[in-house]
Amino acid sequence: MDEKQFIMASAESWRENEINSDVITMNKLRPFYLYLKNELTKLLGENFIEERNKMIRDDPVNYMKFLFNDAQIEGFVIDVGFGSKEVEIPAKLKLLFRIESIINDLFSFSSFDKALEHFNEMLREKIREGYSGFKTIIAYRTGLKIDCNLELARKDFLDNKMEWYGRIAKGFRDYLVCETLRIAKELKVPVQIHTGAGDRDIKFELSRPSYLTNIVRKYEGIVVLVHAGYPYHRESAWMSYIFPSVYLDTSQVIPFAPLAAYNILREIFEVAPLNKVMHGSDAFEIPEIAWLGAKLAKKAISKVTNELVEKNILNEREAEELVNKFLYENARNIYKFE
Repeated sequence: MDEKQFIMASAESWRENEINSDVITMNKLRPFYLYLKNELTKLLGENFIEERNKMIRDDPVNYMKFLFNDAQIEGFVIDVGFGSKEVEIPAKLKLLFRIESIINDLFSFSSFDKALEHFNEMLREKIREGYSGFKTIIAYRTGLKIDCNLELARKDFLDNKMEWYGRIAKGFRDYLVCETLRIAKELKVPVQIHTGAGDRDIKFELSRPSYLTNIVRKYEGIVVLVHAGYPYHRESAWMSYIFPSVYLDTSQVIPFAPLAAYNILREIFEVAPLNKVMHGSDAFEIPEIAWLGAKLAKKAISKVTNELVEKNILNEREAEELVNKFLYENARNIYKFE
């Protein structure tokens, strides 16, 4: 990549060919990209783009190993999304199945009942294949005001209104999320739900974690509120305190909002139990995002635990336990790493 390509590979905004605007300058001047550039300069030198390109040409997997060793990354939980991996990833992996990857195909079935039966069997089959759980991005489709209404689901299965992602069918899509939570609870696997900020397609006004209150109350399995619901992370933190089923990770906001890494951890741990919060990176396309996320998370959690000890909220042993749980133990337990 040249620097322009590298800048856009690290961005979630519109691409140049999608909008008549200077997206390059906008993304080059983001605090995240400036932080990424400065940290890579420390690691690889002033010509970090040229150096990374050389290392990738020599051996892309070895370049990832180099980054992961530097940040002490041992494993990843990966939502496989709609694509496929291009190279092997040199770390322990746990895969999550994104339910939206098959929803559009369900509309080809002759009836709601057959579509639902196929969906349920597909979820069970994915766990048998070795997937560790499920994920939904319904916040990008119809939002988090989810209604588990069977009759509405039947009716909306036949609705032909369209949006960019396909048929809207809100009642049907809602019901599939409810079924996912029911099956996941039965199979004792976690469900990640995208909450809060996202990329340019998010239904941001419908992505507040608190909209999920009724369904996490109804389906007491393991629900991970992805991205901590930022900027509504205090809602997620409080939900993790009152509902045994609710966990959260700090992906995306760490590392894409560098200063917020300190602020949200401080605010999350106003109330969240120590066993309910996990680091995440929301890495995509380039491995440097995961690398930077891990390094930033360690700095942020260290600063926050020092403050918690100073205020006598935690003692030294409890502070060490918090760091270990946030960076390692909680994810290992929930996603069942060896």
